[in-house]
Amino acid sequence: MDLKLISEILIISIIAFRIYILESFNIKSAADKLFALYYIKNHYPILGYIILFYILEIIIIQIALLKIVDIVLIIIFMMELFLIYRHIFIALKTDDRDDYIDIVIKRMFKTLTYSEYQEIKGELYKPLPKWKLYLTEMMVFFFAIWSIEMG
Repeated sequence: MDLKLISEILIISIIAFRIYILESFNIKSAADKLFALYYIKNHYPILGYIILFYILEIIIIQIALLKIVDIVLIIIFMMELFLIYRHIFIALKTDDRDDYIDIVIKRMFKTLTYSEYQEIKGELYKPLPKWKLYLTEMMVFFFAIWSIEMG
């Protein structure tokens, strides 16, 4: 096997592992996905960090095996890192999804009316199709494989 194929298999495995772990939490909405990531980080730290920083792992694989610096993935990682910092690494220890989502909404928006709060909460709890829930993972997959094939 050549290094391109090994890299692609590792990337597919990392993304599939992330989707499998998140899917085991029976995710149906954005709130479910956020809470699953938060819960994994707090209850299974090693697994949580592997799942949270999957894009960084893919970037490292590309750099180590293929000497490819994928700018698109680095940009996606920086945006994801900001979201992880804002929503996952919070000073709260809870196993209640509603408490967690309340804190996340309050951190996102400093001033909210009650109706705005309810609207945002409704959007986060609204059931979404699987492809929308895992859109980031699919984008990372597409850009990683594309850069390997082009590089």
